Amino acid sequence: MATNPAISMIPGADGRHVTYCRICEALCGMVATVEDGRIVKVEPDRDNPHSRGHICVKGPALADLAYDEDRVTQPLKRTGGPGEFEPVTWEDALSDIAARLNGSMEKHGRDSFAMNTGNPPSLGWPSAMANATFQKAMGCKKHYTPGTEDIASAVLAIEKLFGTHAFVFPDLAECDHLLIFGSNPLVSHGSLLIAPRFREDLEAITGRGRVIVVDPRRSETARKYEHVPIRPQGDVWLLGAMINVVITEGLYNREFIDRHCTGWSDLNDAIGWLTPELAAKRCGIDAQQIAQMARDFANTPRAAAMGRIGICRNSFSTLTNVFLFMLNVIAGKFHCPGGMGWGHGASASDDPYQGIAPHMRHNALPSRVSGLPSVWGSQSSLTLQEEIETPGEGQIRSLLVVGANPVLSMPNGPQLAETFEQLDIMVALDLYVTETARHADYILPVTTALEREDMNQFFMNHMVRPFAQYVPAVIPPVGEARMEWDILRELADRLGVGAAFGNMGPFEIADMQLKAGVEGRDGMCLDLLKQHPHGVMVERGRWAFDFEDRIGHPDRKIHLWFDLIDEEMARLRDTPGPNPDALQLINLRKLRSINSWMHNVEKLVRADSPALLIHPEDAERREIADGDAIAITSQWGEIEAEALVTDEVRPGCVAYPHGWGHRGGWTRANAQPGGNLNAITPSTPSDAEPVSGMSWLEGFEVEIRAI
Repeated sequence: MATNPAISMIPGADGRHVTYCRICEALCGMVATVEDGRIVKVEPDRDNPHSRGHICVKGPALADLAYDEDRVTQPLKRTGGPGEFEPVTWEDALSDIAARLNGSMEKHGRDSFAMNTGNPPSLGWPSAMANATFQKAMGCKKHYTPGTEDIASAVLAIEKLFGTHAFVFPDLAECDHLLIFGSNPLVSHGSLLIAPRFREDLEAITGRGRVIVVDPRRSETARKYEHVPIRPQGDVWLLGAMINVVITEGLYNREFIDRHCTGWSDLNDAIGWLTPELAAKRCGIDAQQIAQMARDFANTPRAAAMGRIGICRNSFSTLTNVFLFMLNVIAGKFHCPGGMGWGHGASASDDPYQGIAPHMRHNALPSRVSGLPSVWGSQSSLTLQEEIETPGEGQIRSLLVVGANPVLSMPNGPQLAETFEQLDIMVALDLYVTETARHADYILPVTTALEREDMNQFFMNHMVRPFAQYVPAVIPPVGEARMEWDILRELADRLGVGAAFGNMGPFEIADMQLKAGVEGRDGMCLDLLKQHPHGVMVERGRWAFDFEDRIGHPDRKIHLWFDLIDEEMARLRDTPGPNPDALQLINLRKLRSINSWMHNVEKLVRADSPALLIHPEDAERREIADGDAIAITSQWGEIEAEALVTDEVRPGCVAYPHGWGHRGGWTRANAQPGGNLNAITPSTPSDAEPVSGMSWLEGFEVEIRAI
């Protein structure tokens, strides 16, 4: 128990409760004050040794989320058209759901059941464990996640290079030269790496050396450090040309390559055509600057190149990520202080990784219709509609949606609304009657982050500074809300597959993993974390393991060449150059927004509204003034928005945020302006990146006109 008498460990008790934010991966520590059983204030936890008093504006808004009058707090059964529901008991809801699911699967086979899980539950240990365990219990082979709008291309690149799915990320603590591609960490707080005080890390790197941001937009991070404006989708050309320079000028680490890599000669033979001069025409960066960027990176001992979502969602996103990781490897920046590599967390094991489970491998379960591949056990989002609508064995007839809103978040989302009506049964576990949940037969209410106990078990191994924390719930569940683990375990029991949940709960499993991990020998366990409510730093060093044991390939080598590179480089070489008269659209993220699910919180949306960023030259050519109402048109659709004329974006590039255009059961979200970006994004399987199934969300062509 906590030794500080001012800290309460009893949910709902008056006093101060230690917790942490579960909106993004930074997982910043917070302290919630409860009076008369209600949260009245949420503050940063200045005693948290990891975030050290940092939170952004979104963290305290979790309290507003908990008490939102539009929130679903009792089971709802659909009684008519989309959005028409009436309250029912848990017993009636679960009994009918189980009966209808069993009936559908008996008629159409177990492969007719699919799941779609989203962002909010993925950041909580018991919630994410519930989804994974229920999927296993159901033998569910069709699992849809935000992966192909987020990380599938990066995961596939890691799989092919390293034979594992463990994320690699930069050592911000000791880096002297950081290249950032397609990431805005001053707003996102980092992703696929955890560093809650990212700004301090970047400031420290700048004090020692350089931070260079490659982005089509002068983002919040780019305007603070060195900005290299690039044409949308140009990163693959830039990175390929930088590798070419490193090789042709002998700037590579031959000792590391000979000892730890295969495919070096194939890479040498294949990269020669991708010169800085050619790349300059495609990425919009001068050839001499490209060459100098490569030299500066290679010649700085403690350097790292990182990327994120901006390079993960274009027509060559997997090859872009392969080149990014490859640049770190051949320049000698892998698994060394200040460089790039795997993390070390409390749940890490000394045992060699066993590679990748068969069902998680690339293309293990491709679409039965278009053949688009799966990555990391997840199907391409662009196949959900065809898998529901196309008759035949394996056609999806029942769907469980947990914390996801594909109508707003998937590229073909607007079409999915009608498609959902063809299902035998659809069940949503959610906080709101979202644009997706309004089409469900049942909506089951789930807890918010502040209503459940939790721990950061999933995230320990990609923390810049390893840290472990357990927190109890701040308040009991509001209304009749339940944790996903409890809902899905009971549903599994009613379906006759409850044995998959076993006899241990999620925290008993976590405790077992902690004790079996590399820190377990030094006493790391759940009881220790409960004795330190603000969390425990893991003192063992970032590089305190043999990285060869983390490589999943049987030869324990990093593979610098494989068929996918050969195929994608051939496709890249044959790709026509960009249309100089076209506008290319990219996404942008704002500090007060996180996808679509926080848009009903007044304190966040009142100072936030979506607008299209357009360069003055492009606006003048189209007779568009700042603040004009505009139409954004692509070959896939049209939406309306407001223009923001700014030189923040380079000529030929426009930027617009996703997650808007609400038409659900949330009052404030519906009142916000803007359109659903996914009404105009490439929306058919043929538009996806062929090797990963990744959605094409960055750099597709649009036209803008005043209305």
